Amino acid sequence: MDGSEELDRAKIEEAFRIMGQYLLDRNTLGEIAICGGSAILFQFDWRRTSEDVDARILSGHDLVTRAAEAAAKQLDLPRSWLDESVAMYARRHEEEGDRIFVGVYPSPERVGLRVVAAKPSYILAMKLSALERSTAD
Repeated sequence: MDGSEELDRAKIEEAFRIMGQYLLDRNTLGEIAICGGSAILFQFDWRRTSEDVDARILSGHDLVTRAAEAAAKQLDLPRSWLDESVAMYARRHEEEGDRIFVGVYPSPERVGLRVVAAKPSYILAMKLSALERSTAD
């Protein structure tokens, strides 16, 4: 995949399945919270693609990072397809109510990765925080 190709929901879910299997094979449960365009993509029909998957790794950081690298290799994605830089815009004491459940991977019967998404109101707050930071400079 070259840098200009965008990810659709099917490709992202395929990457999550690979990550989930990787974690399951290592007897680990990882959890990520997706934000930005990919969170919108999973919640609304009008968003079809995302440049990357902005995410915070909530548990199993080292293995989740390695699982994302494995998915990148198998699917020919850039190493940066799972982008953690969004963490700087997250609220310090994020609450469960800020997120909705997206799914478990590789399947509901065999779970290695749990994925949640930021709710639209939280995405808006993060975008405004990012805008405020960029205009303060």
